[in-house]
Amino acid sequence: MNTRAPDQFAPRSRLKRRQAQSVGAGSLWARLIAPPRGSAHRRLVTTLESILATLLAIGLCWLFRPHNPLLVHVGFGWIWIVPIVLALRYGSIAGAFSGLILLGAWYVLYPGADPSSLGSIAHTLIEPQPQAQAFPVGFFFGGFVFTLLCGQFGDVWITRLGQARMANDYLAERLSILTRNQFLLRLSHERLEQDLLGRPATLRDSLARMRAVTIAQEPGSAQRGAVDLRGAQQFLDAAAQACQLERARLYAWRDGKPHPEAAAWIGTAFDLDADDPLVREALEARSLVHIESNAQQLGAPSRYIACVPLIDALKEPVGLLVIEHMPFLALTRDNLQFLLVLCNYYADGVQHAVVTRDTLNAFPDCPYDFALDYARLVHLYRDTQVQSSLVALVFDDRAASTTWYEHVLRTRRALDVQWARGDARQRMILTLMPLSGESSIDGYLLRIEDNLRAQYGVDFESARIAVHAMVIANDEPVVALRRLLERCDASHA
Repeated sequence: MNTRAPDQFAPRSRLKRRQAQSVGAGSLWARLIAPPRGSAHRRLVTTLESILATLLAIGLCWLFRPHNPLLVHVGFGWIWIVPIVLALRYGSIAGAFSGLILLGAWYVLYPGADPSSLGSIAHTLIEPQPQAQAFPVGFFFGGFVFTLLCGQFGDVWITRLGQARMANDYLAERLSILTRNQFLLRLSHERLEQDLLGRPATLRDSLARMRAVTIAQEPGSAQRGAVDLRGAQQFLDAAAQACQLERARLYAWRDGKPHPEAAAWIGTAFDLDADDPLVREALEARSLVHIESNAQQLGAPSRYIACVPLIDALKEPVGLLVIEHMPFLALTRDNLQFLLVLCNYYADGVQHAVVTRDTLNAFPDCPYDFALDYARLVHLYRDTQVQSSLVALVFDDRAASTTWYEHVLRTRRALDVQWARGDARQRMILTLMPLSGESSIDGYLLRIEDNLRAQYGVDFESARIAVHAMVIANDEPVVALRRLLERCDASHA
C-alpha cells in the first residue's frame, strides 16, 4: 500500500472534484454557461463560437422565413438573443462582434437594401421609409444598445469572478499548508514517543536545516541547467541523515518529466531508469511509492527501493527523489512518512525562495513564516491585482504599553501573520492581512481600538500607539517593507 500524507496524496479525481467546487465552477452547467477566460486558445474558441452561433441562428431563421431571415419588423428582435447571450458569456467584444455579423448578413440576405440608408439614421428615425428594404435603424440600434449593456455587465462580473477564483486558490494553498503543518505536528509527537534517542537527527533539527536550505544564497552545484532546485545537495544531505538513506539521487523537473542529470546525490552514482515500474507508478500517482506497495508486489520487480515526487502546495511537481538503497529496518511507514514531509516542506520553500531569501537577508530577525507569506502575497498581487495589507502598531517603553502590546498579539485573526519586534526603546507589531485592501485596514484598526477601549479604557491617541500601514505591491517589496520600518522607527525617535 502506498504511503500517503493527508490531502496531498488523494487521488487525482478527488483533486479535480475540489477544483470543480471552486468559485465560478460549481457544476457542469455553470462551466458551460460561464467558462473561464484567459488563454489564447480560449480566445480562438470564443471567436469561432461567436461566428458559428450567429450563423446558425441566421440559418435557422432562414429555414422558417426565407424572405425575412433576420426577423425584422416582427415585433421583437428575436435574433438579437444570440449576441446578448454571447455578451453575457464572453463580454461586450464578443457580443458586438456577433452584432456586426448580423449587420453584414442584412446586406447579404436583403439584396434590395439601399446602402446609403445607413448614413441617414436621423432622417429614417423621423420619417420611416416606405420601402420594405429600407435600413432598419431601430432594429439594429436597439439591438446594439442592449448587447453592449449586457456586455458591460458580463465584463464586470467576469473580472470579479476571476479575482474571486484567484483569492480562493490562495486560500486553498494556505489550507493545504496548514494541513501539512498539522500532519507534521502529529508526526513529530509520534516520533518523540518512539526511537527519539536512536535517531541520527530529530525532527526539529531536520526542519531547521530544510528552512536554511530554502533561503540559501547559492544554488546547488550539480544542477547543470536543470530547473533551479536551490540547495538541492543540502536538502538531500539533511534527508539522508534524518531518514537513513544510503544511495539516492534527486532529479529536477523539466519539460514535464524528470531531468536525466541528477541535481544532487548520496552514495554511489547510478542512472535514472525512466521505464522502471516504480518510477512510472510514482509519476502517474504523484505520490510516494515503495517496493512494498500492492502494485509493486503484483507487477514487475524494480531496482529501486522508493520514489518520491516533490510536489509543492500548488500541486505542481518540482522534482523526483529516487532511492536505490537504504537499511532494511529504515523501510517503515513512519520513516517514509517523515521523508515525505521533508520533501513537501522543501518543495514549498523552493516556490517562493527568491523573495523569501531577500526578505530574510534584509531583516535577519524576520520570522520565516512572515517572510514566506509576504512573498506569496506579492506574487498574488502581481498575478491577479488582489490587494493585501500590512499594518504596524508601535508601542513606547512604558510599563502599561507592555500589557497593551501583549493584548494585541493575542487578538490576531486566524488568517493574519504577525511579526513582533522589540527593544529597550519601543515595541512593534507588524500584522500581515491577506486579501485585505485599504478599507480593511480601517476596519482592522477600528476593531483593535474598540478592543483596547473595552478592556483598558484607552485608544490609540491616549495610549500613544503609532499606526502605520501600507498596501503590498509587486515593485521592490523588500524596499517597501524597509520604508515602513523606517517610518515606525522615526515615529518614536
